[in-house]
Amino acid sequence: MYAINFAQVGANIQKELDNRSMTQQSLADALSISKQVMSKIINGAKAINVSELAKIASVLGTTTDSLLTVDTQSEPEQSMAFMGTMQDEETREKVEMLRSAIDEILFLEELARA
Repeated sequence: MYAINFAQVGANIQKELDNRSMTQQSLADALSISKQVMSKIINGAKAINVSELAKIASVLGTTTDSLLTVDTQSEPEQSMAFMGTMQDEETREKVEMLRSAIDEILFLEELARA
């Protein structure tokens, strides 16, 4: 599953930075942007386009897929924990479908604001 919100992409970028013991400043320098702009990207407060994502992936030595991928194995359990444990696979699939629809709506709202 791919991330459809900028905060998730930013979290993936931060994870790659941590894995490489890099700082936001060093990535910002490599991209010729300010640390403030880099911070906004990582916090999900600044939209990035495909070209910018490709540059970030190149500097980090990773792929755009890895920066866009969401770990769906652990996420539903964490975010849906208030609902209790879902024993039924059909219910889990329905919840995931609703979650995807909500994520798409939020993404469209972010695009409309950008």
